[in-house]
Amino acid sequence: MSNKPIVIEETELHAWVDGLLDADRADAVESAIDGDAGLAARATAYADQNREIRNMFGGVADEPLPERLRAVNILSRHTRRRWLAPVAASVVWLAIGLGGGWLANDWLGNRALTEASQHVAGEAVSAHRVYAVEVLHPVEVFADQEAHLVKWLSKRLGHDIRTPDLASLGFKLVGGRLLPADGGEPAAHFLYEDKAGRRVTVYVSLYASGQETAFRYQEMQGIGAFVWLEPEMGYAIAGDIPREPLLAVSEIVYETFEPTH
Repeated sequence: MSNKPIVIEETELHAWVDGLLDADRADAVESAIDGDAGLAARATAYADQNREIRNMFGGVADEPLPERLRAVNILSRHTRRRWLAPVAASVVWLAIGLGGGWLANDWLGNRALTEASQHVAGEAVSAHRVYAVEVLHPVEVFADQEAHLVKWLSKRLGHDIRTPDLASLGFKLVGGRLLPADGGEPAAHFLYEDKAGRRVTVYVSLYASGQETAFRYQEMQGIGAFVWLEPEMGYAIAGDIPREPLLAVSEIVYETFEPTH
């Protein structure tokens, strides 16, 4: 009997995690994992990442691709909405089959960007959890001093900060405040409220990712957040409202800040 170790290719490990190997090879990979703690840890990490991707994108992978999201249609609108092109890429990958974890991993590419998005979303959710429930002091500067608020936060962040107009969605500005972000950098926090008392947070922070990402949806402790990164900034919209209205808010926020990119 040969004691030669079984060589497991990385793509084969992904395929095993996704249940795509034939029975004989799956048994061989499983035996190798049982005898190799490092290999087992990688397999567990890939399985966890697959679950994370599914949590982020919900049932999108199982939905038919709408005409408006087909790559040819999206690219024709590229100059009008720059963020739709990366969204198109994400939907195409998902349509190919999110079950193929190794494809999803290739699409994500840089794990650090995914973690950066999660970090910015987490900061926005934390700010929302702390301040959205406040009655007397939800913000530092109220909406009646909006011009001062915008000037102050723009100066502190060193970027042209604006207050998105969400009136078409029924949300009015309550006000905002300065917050500390990662590494002690400043962040801008705006709070909005509708007639039903529902509140959403618009969070803008300095985040030198050097790259752009498409919208990503996170849900943390019952609060949803859409987040995207620009080369020098991170943006997140958080609130305990349904996903679709939160996306509508995020689109307006994106368009508000787009001319400053």
